[in-house]
Amino acid sequence: MHERLGLRLRFALFFAALALGGMAVLVLGLWFGHARAGGPPDGYVIAGMVAGCGLLGLAAWIGLLFDANVARPIQALAADLQTRAGVDVAADIDEAPARYLGALAPAANAIHDALAATRDAQARAVAERTAALNREKAIFEALLRDLAEGVVVATPDHRIMLYNRAALGLLGDLGLDRPLTAVLRPEPLTHALDRMGARAARGEAEAERFLAATASGERFLMARVSPVAVAGRRAGYVLIFHDATEDLEAHAELDHLFNTMLEGIRRPTAAIGALFDAIEADPDMGDEMRSAFFARLRGEQAMLVDRMNQVADRYGTATTRRWPMPAVASDDIFDALTARLPGDLRFEGARQFVRCDGFAISELLARVIEGLRGDDRRDGFVLRAVPEGREVCLELHWRGPPVSDGQIDRWLSAPLSAGYGEYLGRDALEGHGTELWAEPTETGHRLLLPLAAAAAPLLTPADPRPEFYDFSLPPPAAGALADRPLGDLSFVVFDTETTGLAPRQGDEIVQIAGVRIVNGRILRGEVFDTLVNPGRHIPAASTAVHGIDDAMVRGSPDVIAAGRRFHAFCEGAVLVAHNAAFDMTFLKMKEDRLGLRFDHPVLCTVLLSAALYPHAEDHTLDALACRFGVRLEAEHRHTALGDAMATAEVFRQMLGMLQVSGVRTLGEAVARSNEMHGIRRAQSY
Repeated sequence: MHERLGLRLRFALFFAALALGGMAVLVLGLWFGHARAGGPPDGYVIAGMVAGCGLLGLAAWIGLLFDANVARPIQALAADLQTRAGVDVAADIDEAPARYLGALAPAANAIHDALAATRDAQARAVAERTAALNREKAIFEALLRDLAEGVVVATPDHRIMLYNRAALGLLGDLGLDRPLTAVLRPEPLTHALDRMGARAARGEAEAERFLAATASGERFLMARVSPVAVAGRRAGYVLIFHDATEDLEAHAELDHLFNTMLEGIRRPTAAIGALFDAIEADPDMGDEMRSAFFARLRGEQAMLVDRMNQVADRYGTATTRRWPMPAVASDDIFDALTARLPGDLRFEGARQFVRCDGFAISELLARVIEGLRGDDRRDGFVLRAVPEGREVCLELHWRGPPVSDGQIDRWLSAPLSAGYGEYLGRDALEGHGTELWAEPTETGHRLLLPLAAAAAPLLTPADPRPEFYDFSLPPPAAGALADRPLGDLSFVVFDTETTGLAPRQGDEIVQIAGVRIVNGRILRGEVFDTLVNPGRHIPAASTAVHGIDDAMVRGSPDVIAAGRRFHAFCEGAVLVAHNAAFDMTFLKMKEDRLGLRFDHPVLCTVLLSAALYPHAEDHTLDALACRFGVRLEAEHRHTALGDAMATAEVFRQMLGMLQVSGVRTLGEAVARSNEMHGIRRAQSY
């Protein structure tokens, strides 16, 4: 029984026993005095009642002082020490509440300092031993992140363990421990995995190639899948893919053009042949009839030429779209030329950006410059990039004799580069949809090569997040969710900002944000954050809290669109919020309009804090952040994403404390939260 009695209750029982014992001694003393001295008992009774009340009041007063200055500070120190034993909290223990406990509070801080020093020493040792591993990890991350092809590594049950930037761009809402089949059609992948398994059974270890489609059907992907085996057992698979949508469209268009060309030339060709046969069959044909036949021949020939030109134009458009055309700086092309062709060559003017194959254009211009230099009378070569509307014209100026169109054609008719095989300079021009020609100037001559202008690429800081892989994901879900360990679950910690505090009286969400926690890590790169148009005026009092006004939400999605996106973001996760009943009420009241149910398990950091620290009077987010050493940035406070991030930091620390206190499964955490009846009643919205 003594294990169920708290420290404060024990002290209260001690002072109650002391008061009752004092009353008993007082009554006994008065009875003994009356028995020896005699006299009327009224005086003894009155004296006993007065003394007894005074004794009870004194005991209660001293007990309350003892509780406030001894029992509660001792409990607070014990909780602080237990917190620091379970999680790494850098902040010192506040000694002010324990000022009457003598050396106890400084001793607790000494323990905290010693523990922190031990952890720091351990961290330094680990950091020193893993420096080489971290270097290899950084190289791996950089290589993987910047691969042009999409890469995804998944578990056997299709949960994502790794993805790179290209995969995120192609597939969209990727996230660690989320199902790959949510963004990719499962049937082609499943068939490819089955074929891969059959090949592995035959001792073949080659990748299996297949055509896949995104879940929305907007893109087609050419993919190859390879197994990941550990100790002879399949631990997952690697999926590498690129966007084949444009390739398939271009292939279909080229097939269509070929068929169109055949259909377009078949009839004119047959008609021309028939006309020639008719002319040859009648050598004595009259002049009038012969002229009519030749007029018909010219008409069929013109129709044939027109059809061929139409097909050629469409073919040029199709091949131009397929050719890789990134934005290239003009001075990058010119630098490559001056490095390759030193001597009498310089460039002038400001940098311009063009959309082209930089290598092909450099090779083309180099071929032309080498040809021009073949005549020693030419000199003073100058390169310029001149913007002209939607194009940028690359100009090559020189002094000396001109160059003929025939010479230019001969230079363009040679293969461009060994790396391009039989690809000619003329092919490169057609691929870019442009031409190259010469014309005279006031001081000499120039060659002009117009190319499509491009906007200067935006320079963005490098992606700092390292959360695009985790090879130690928890095992696949087994059994009831309530029985699963907390460490095996994925969480979405979220927060909302609203027009007010009364959802049942018409208040609405104006911002919602969430961040995912997987395997104990806060995935700062996998966040949900959107403003929401509430469809009503945002009161000034609410704007003063979160800073969101009517102008800011104009044009933002309504709660239906935002709610559906957030529901997809939360798939398979446990929802966590500070004062979760408030935020969940807003979401649940919209379920009928959404056509979705927020039936996820929910944990509330207020209730968990009350369960872990029953003696504490303050369970606000600021108080929890102070307790766990979480820094709250003032500019991010009372923003949905800022509060969600702070709550995630607090909850991540709470997971360690729950483990220390014996709460290991989701069901146990929910049960402990539900025991906080008084706080739950106050959370009625």
